[in-house]
Amino acid sequence: MKLIIDTNILIDYSKGYTKLLSSLLENQFKNQVELYVNPVIVAEFFTDRTLRSMHKLATAHEFINLFKVVDLTKQTGLLAGEFLRQKYVLYLADALISASCILVKAQLVTRNTSDFAKVPGLVFYKV
Repeated sequence: MKLIIDTNILIDYSKGYTKLLSSLLENQFKNQVELYVNPVIVAEFFTDRTLRSMHKLATAHEFINLFKVVDLTKQTGLLAGEFLRQKYVLYLADALISASCILVKAQLVTRNTSDFAKVPGLVFYKV
């Protein structure tokens, strides 16, 4: 099963707020799931101002390397544009994340399901 991990899940885990990602990482280690991010998610995660220290930045790099990357392509951009034009999502980042999920047939792991609720064909990971 392919899962794209939304930024809020990464942040929650890195701040110690939830154990959800711990179990998903364990399942990835057992080859039961594949965990992905895309460049938008990476950029959002690395906007954290606490990463100004070299130690925290190095730790963040190690952490993000635990995930495979779904690259953004022209097809991703076309689908994201459609999602924005149809008002399925309100923000470019959410459009690119949801388009990535659709194109690689991955479920989205997020706390913000309402931001993506109108995207046709998008499947959310059930905790």
